[in-house]
Amino acid sequence: MQGKDIKAISARLKELRTFSDYSTKEVADKLGIDEEEYVAYETGEQEIPINLIYKFASIMETEPSYVISGTMPSGEKVNVVYDGKGVSVERYEGYSFTSLGGDYRKKTMNPMLVTIAPTDSPELVVHGGQEFNYVIEGELRVIVDNREYFLRAGDSIYFDPSFPHAQLAMGGKVARFLTVINE
Repeated sequence: MQGKDIKAISARLKELRTFSDYSTKEVADKLGIDEEEYVAYETGEQEIPINLIYKFASIMETEPSYVISGTMPSGEKVNVVYDGKGVSVERYEGYSFTSLGGDYRKKTMNPMLVTIAPTDSPELVVHGGQEFNYVIEGELRVIVDNREYFLRAGDSIYFDPSFPHAQLAMGGKVARFLTVINE
């Protein structure tokens, strides 16, 4: 995420926490992290990982898209996301995703188009639900619970994301994949 996005998300974290009458310690405990770490997210000193955004939104009984963008989804029956029009977030340099669930309210799935540049250091993450990845372009190395899976365009993987996992582009080229997370 860009600097201004981090500051805006941090402000929404504080706004939602304060509105819900939680202390920073209570939110940190619910997220399963140290209070100091949570305060760093809320003050914008550190970027909050996407899995914690989803968990935070669930605790606050709001939509993750509100935490990310500041707007509440309004679609109730159908929502279309046209090519290039989804909300995009750069999670960190070389890793970005575009939400494909759009403005649909009360999503039970979070479909995203992910673009990853080659890197040597994977960031292992954990979150609830289930996760599905379908490789569209390039080669992808997926690590799930210390096992590695090598995928090419047309391959897919479905796994339990409560185990530490990461995706990495291989072959010195960018990889693009569809991910659907059900929390």
